[in-house]
Amino acid sequence: MTDTPDRPQPQPGILKIAPYIPGRSDVPAGVKLVKLSANESPLGASPKAIEAYRSVAEMLHVYPEGSSRLLREALGEVHGIDPNRIVCGFGSDDILHLLAQIYLGEGDEAVMSQYGFNVYPIITRGASAEIVMAPETNYRADVDAILRAVTPRTRVVFLANPNNPTGTYLSRDELKRLHAGLRPDILFVIDSAYAEYVTAADYTVGIDLVDG
Repeated sequence: MTDTPDRPQPQPGILKIAPYIPGRSDVPAGVKLVKLSANESPLGASPKAIEAYRSVAEMLHVYPEGSSRLLREALGEVHGIDPNRIVCGFGSDDILHLLAQIYLGEGDEAVMSQYGFNVYPIITRGASAEIVMAPETNYRADVDAILRAVTPRTRVVFLANPNNPTGTYLSRDELKRLHAGLRPDILFVIDSAYAEYVTAADYTVGIDLVDG
């Protein structure tokens, strides 16, 4: 006879999740702090963004169009991507959570670098999958270490490029080498949330690795 729990039980991975701890802000009183790690801008909100928000202020009570069609079309035009291949969310965390829910499950593994974005372990645990940490070299993602960490159970590889919080990045050639070394059934997630901070000529966000 099986014992029946006396209350609803969450998925096993949920109980293993460590709390998300954002970057600390220990500064003297009265000192203004701009968190670049949180994508905050010292320049304030764009005047165009403020104007756009005000233009729809009278429509804030109406449920928005769920597919973000106009935004996807604008992004597609700017970046030369088919709008049908663009997904919009409430920040990158939202998209990352969705990817983990879709592609990970109990018994699966997700590979990530040692000092990568600390949301990756949280969403992996939330999907009841196992975390596999690949050691870094000088606080930089190591392509060979990531490839060595891959097993038959690997379903997703997460890479922040450039990385938050270390600020390091993989070059175009290294990114392509990592992509080429992964099995075709592994989802390679390139998190380029901080791409605008990179000025190096050998950097790519990875769009050129996407077919079509």
